[in-house]
Amino acid sequence: MDFSNPLIRYATSGLLILFYGLADHWARRNGGEPLRASVRPPRIVTAIVFTCVLGYYLLIKPTGGPLLGGVGNLIGIALVFTAIALRVVTRHGVTGIRQPDVAARLLFYVALPLAVGVPLGWLVLTLPAIATSAWWCRREDALLVERHGDTWRERIATTAHWAPRVW
Repeated sequence: MDFSNPLIRYATSGLLILFYGLADHWARRNGGEPLRASVRPPRIVTAIVFTCVLGYYLLIKPTGGPLLGGVGNLIGIALVFTAIALRVVTRHGVTGIRQPDVAARLLFYVALPLAVGVPLGWLVLTLPAIATSAWWCRREDALLVERHGDTWRERIATTAHWAPRVW
């Protein structure tokens, strides 16, 4: 692939976002945790994601390109497909992790700028996505404790957010 061509970068990004979005939609409809599904993120999360993706897209033409002769881009594409597979495989949950869907999405947000060769995308897209996800995960836990009390407190005590023994 010629990652020096901005149209290739835009097309690659768009297709990868489409593939992840389809996998996420399918996984939500065919799995998920009922208690977590009952809590919807506030609209500000959608606004932040939209703004970050827009900022990332504005960087594709002027700052994107082949990384390590295109090998870095191919590694990014492979990581995006790993995130897609992770999202599908963990749709029914994972022992020891409360939010495997968020972990898959964060891998996607790390891999996407690499796939398109936009390292500044890590500042504009990945970093805000991680911060927003961390905030929302804590808020979601608080809301679920409010609604379900000891049931969710026990779940918090015995699981990690995204990665065992990390967070």
